Amino acid sequence: MTPQDTSPASRPGLPFPLGAAPDADGCNFAVYSAHATGITLCLFDEQENETAQIPLTTRTGNVWHIYLSGIRPGQAYGYRARGAFKPQQQRFFSRKKLLLDPYAQALSRVLEYHPSFDTLAPGDDLQRSTLDSGPHMAKSLVVDHTFDWQGDRPLYTPWTHTILYETHIRGISQTHPEVPPELRGTYLGMAHPAVISHLQNLGITAVQIMPIHAFMSEPRLQALGLSNYWGYNPVNWFAPDPRYAVSDAVTEMKTLVRTLHQAGIEVILDVVYNHTAEAGLEGTTLSQKGLAAARFYRFTEDGTHFINDTGCGNTVNVHQTSTLKMVMDSLRLWIEHYHIDGFRFDLAATLGREERNFSPHAAFFKAVAQDPLLSRAKLIAEPWDIGPQGYQLGQFPDHWYECNDLFRDTVRAFWRGDGGLLPDFCTRLMGSRDRLQKGIRALSTSINYITYHDGYTLHDLVSYEQRHNQANLEDNRDGHGHNLSANYGVEGPTDDPTINELRQRQKRNLMTTLLLSQGVVHLLGGDELGRTQRGNNNAYCQDNSISWYDWSNPAPEHLAFMQHLIRIRQSSSLFHDLVFSPEQILEEPAHSDAVHWFNTQGEAMSIQDWHNDHGRSIGLVLSSALTDITVGLDSCAERFIWLINSSTQPVRFNFPGDAALEWTVLLDTRHAVPPPVGAPSTFDHYEAAPQSVVLLSQPGALDQ
Repeated sequence: MTPQDTSPASRPGLPFPLGAAPDADGCNFAVYSAHATGITLCLFDEQENETAQIPLTTRTGNVWHIYLSGIRPGQAYGYRARGAFKPQQQRFFSRKKLLLDPYAQALSRVLEYHPSFDTLAPGDDLQRSTLDSGPHMAKSLVVDHTFDWQGDRPLYTPWTHTILYETHIRGISQTHPEVPPELRGTYLGMAHPAVISHLQNLGITAVQIMPIHAFMSEPRLQALGLSNYWGYNPVNWFAPDPRYAVSDAVTEMKTLVRTLHQAGIEVILDVVYNHTAEAGLEGTTLSQKGLAAARFYRFTEDGTHFINDTGCGNTVNVHQTSTLKMVMDSLRLWIEHYHIDGFRFDLAATLGREERNFSPHAAFFKAVAQDPLLSRAKLIAEPWDIGPQGYQLGQFPDHWYECNDLFRDTVRAFWRGDGGLLPDFCTRLMGSRDRLQKGIRALSTSINYITYHDGYTLHDLVSYEQRHNQANLEDNRDGHGHNLSANYGVEGPTDDPTINELRQRQKRNLMTTLLLSQGVVHLLGGDELGRTQRGNNNAYCQDNSISWYDWSNPAPEHLAFMQHLIRIRQSSSLFHDLVFSPEQILEEPAHSDAVHWFNTQGEAMSIQDWHNDHGRSIGLVLSSALTDITVGLDSCAERFIWLINSSTQPVRFNFPGDAALEWTVLLDTRHAVPPPVGAPSTFDHYEAAPQSVVLLSQPGALDQ
């Protein structure tokens, strides 16, 4: 019996929606290909044995389509495309390659590289591979999105109250002792009450989940016995990766989102629309390269080579209408069917490239802004790529927030003890409005962070001066070399109590700076537990204890300090919602009626103070009412004094004004444990310990 003998009854069907759309009687299949000369739909049984090959004979524009009766959710399928193989004309058609549906909403299994995926045959003559990829390719699945959301609705947490927590699906639960072994490292493992409770108790309002779009490890990593742990190598933008599923990735991912929403926590997906796992000419043919390479990817002007603005072998061409539509369809699916609250766009500058140059008015940004679903979502840009003029911090549309590496680098360097940074440091504290002011009101759209997945953890930032990436098997050449880190005398772990105390204090200094600064807070998951990657600052290929959270030693004092910090931040709008007029930010650092900078003598900062290259200490008054810094501090509803000393010597800060007033010490980073809230004391000065931060409030300030 041939596969064609078991073909179900068919009719032409519709050219929309793209992908597989089931109904009560069967399923409509539609796939885009502008240059194919023929498309065949291949059906498979549960064991991935091919049961039918069905030519698509109906074409509307560039969409090939068919309706098959009797097809049910769970049906496995793929495509084979016929056409020219002319790599230097962007044609990569081959009947030997079984292709994933670009719009597939589930995969039959984890996709692992096989040599039959290679586009080219061995050699230098650009001949197509003749190996059949069908037996080795994961299959697309027809999906029914029916799910009991139990009344779930968007949370719409204001940006000003958002505390982002970046985490990896596997990493957060893989070693958690309270998560059942069969759930560890999965969507359901992250949804376990023990993990949810940890996030709630910490004060997290949104998790930023590292990529879960179906992806494939690079062939090079697979040959080395490693894997792509981070997931920034997508093969599909519509399907949750099955490697994190117990049995059904679609249902289990929805369960995770529903559970987080019930706990008051939003879900932000880290998405990769800038490149795919197909790489360049010498890469693989998995999906779009075998269907619509000329429209889907960017090529050099002569058309002979893939443009590589991403560093991953290819660059997605969102300037093309069909590709833009696909990205938009993907984003809407994750909101409609998974109730996702927002997206963090990897290498987002690529999405704003019109032809070759970046534009904040690019079609992608306009499409998002006018979409009734996407325009309400949280949108975060990684504002760069490696293409021409790739660094675009501050240039994204005004409803976008941006990952602010200037905050990271300045704050790291300041606390390391680098000189000449005081004005820049204070500008970062006030929301980096020199770079991230958008619109007529001086609101900050900065995503502030000290640590991110691509770099040191917080613990490693104060423990290592050199990267230690030997486990990546690249002779320790990979990863960033400019880390602005310090080890304080010993590289890596030490038993020296003085060094360990200083490291812990510096961690508290860095986190206090982050949590009390204007802009949105981004935390790297596990930093609150003292997580270490053993000095590896590029652990993208370490799906092991280097990357997983260590729940056996949760650093309770640091965790308690982080909880205390988040409560302080959320207690007052002065820490997250200051608005400056355009005039007030012309003189940097920004100041206003609510913000007063002062020197150690209690006097307003002078030009000489700001430009003292040896300056390491500064005070700040935050107040919720009009206040003259030279008059006194006794008549406003809410007032804080923030003392910052990055020098290696103790510093006495005299307070502004003549009278001693009652103050409550909310935190002093010289102490590992937050101080108990006791009776206020009368102060007119305070001695800050070396390399420390102090925050004081007037009685009742946090009760407003």
